[in-house]
Amino acid sequence: MMTLYRKYRPKKFSEISGQTQIVRTLTNAIKNDRVGHAYLLTGPRGPGKTTIARLFAKTINCTAPQTIKNESSPIAIEPCNKCKNCKLILNDKAIDLIEIDAASHTGVDNIRHLKETIPLPPTALKQKLYIIDEVHMLSIGAFNALLKTLEEPPEHAVFILATTELHKVPETIISRCQRFDITNLTQDQIVDRLKQLAKKENVKIEDEALETIAIEAEGGMRDAESLFGQIIALEDESVTAKEVHEILGTSSKRIVLEFAKDLIEDNNSACIKKISAMQNEGVNLKNFNKLLLSFFRNLLVAKSDPSESNILASSFSKDQLATVQDLAKKLSIGEIVMLLELFQKSLERFKESTIPQLPLEMAAIEWHLSKNPQIADTPKTEPQLTQQENVPQEVSTPKEIQSETQQPKQKQVAKEAELKKEMVREEEKPKGPIRNVSLDEVMEKWSKILEEVKPHNHSIHAFLKNCVPCGTKDEIIYIKTKYDFYKDKLSEINNLLTVQKVIGTIFDTTVKLIFLTEKECEGMNFSQKSSGKKKRNVLHDAMQVLGGRIVK
Repeated sequence: MMTLYRKYRPKKFSEISGQTQIVRTLTNAIKNDRVGHAYLLTGPRGPGKTTIARLFAKTINCTAPQTIKNESSPIAIEPCNKCKNCKLILNDKAIDLIEIDAASHTGVDNIRHLKETIPLPPTALKQKLYIIDEVHMLSIGAFNALLKTLEEPPEHAVFILATTELHKVPETIISRCQRFDITNLTQDQIVDRLKQLAKKENVKIEDEALETIAIEAEGGMRDAESLFGQIIALEDESVTAKEVHEILGTSSKRIVLEFAKDLIEDNNSACIKKISAMQNEGVNLKNFNKLLLSFFRNLLVAKSDPSESNILASSFSKDQLATVQDLAKKLSIGEIVMLLELFQKSLERFKESTIPQLPLEMAAIEWHLSKNPQIADTPKTEPQLTQQENVPQEVSTPKEIQSETQQPKQKQVAKEAELKKEMVREEEKPKGPIRNVSLDEVMEKWSKILEEVKPHNHSIHAFLKNCVPCGTKDEIIYIKTKYDFYKDKLSEINNLLTVQKVIGTIFDTTVKLIFLTEKECEGMNFSQKSSGKKKRNVLHDAMQVLGGRIVK
């Protein structure tokens, strides 16, 4: 049985998905009789490099090509698919169309044998076409042997080279070819193509199922069509999204939405349980991570530019859309960026992790810690009384336990009040000699400040690593933050006190800190800026700010 991507391989340029500019250029070259002697098609696997090469070869040799007169069309000419030459190529019987897999013909002897046949004129077609796939696999000797042929080919020969790894192709080869970069297809382009195939195969399939296949294919049409063929082998009258998720081990939008909701609402326990459940059910967690990234990316675009809000409407049902819009209101742009960074990092961790669910769990917990910095300071073990101490222990009654569980908000309010009192007590303590700390001094000690903060609170340390001192005024030190979210977190009373205490200890004086956003920092007029008296080394400054050290 013929695979779908071979059965429905485009027979005309108009059937190709995407690659509009490349198709425009190639068809115009044929129409205006400006065909070159060597072309290089480069790009990822699956978006249509070989298909374009075969169509180009067929159109060059077509005896009755059809000129497209529609000016709005990017296509200038099409093969007729009826003449003798077109039929020979369609039926894979054209001996003048030579396709070579460079992965299995890497040696110099293979290319030398090829060179011996190139001078011979075509037997049936107008021109001989040489399509060399995965050309980067050729050896250095083979490239050198091919080079001379590309420089001075006979008039009847045209070379089309294809590669997925352009950096492995010598510059001498690239410079002798017309290069075209084939790009990955968009999700919409793949879905549209799959809908056409479903219609031809008389298969009913849900849109969400097609979208899942498109995401899994990662921009490659060949992979999408292979997966689609695997799905329709079920021979169901109607293929559902649930069946596709079960076969491919992917997760539905509903699960992604539920997980994102728990994440945004800081329900860390539910997030960890969902990750474990997906692992037990055989869900592809790496694919789930990609879906999360896509979700937060759409959220970021819609939040940044309200005119792009339709990006969400096109991705979710009406019920789901209401939930998404509600979640978007709970996040700032800085928080969405942070989520994207966390899950982009977790996606990279999948390559090295021996525990499948660990990257996602780490990302979820890191987000939870950023929302609750005080958790990072909780001791690993609580001090326990030994039997030798023989200290009587009070046992809480059920009423006391119930009272404690019913008053978490009161405890939080009491804790904040105590912190405020502590801040006031710090202000009222007898102060030693107060001196104004200069920006130069703060910059020079910045790496030390970061080191000293880390044992107190790992979350504060993580935030401060992305901040930089921007000025001083009297005993106040101003620190520029990357996002509003960082400013808000660092300005919380307990976090502010921790950093002030560390800096005050290092400089043996009392200091006050004010955290600013980049925009706020630009509008400030600091009385004490970097003096410039010492000739500072730029690399040394960068090392101090970023917490580096000289190793040699």
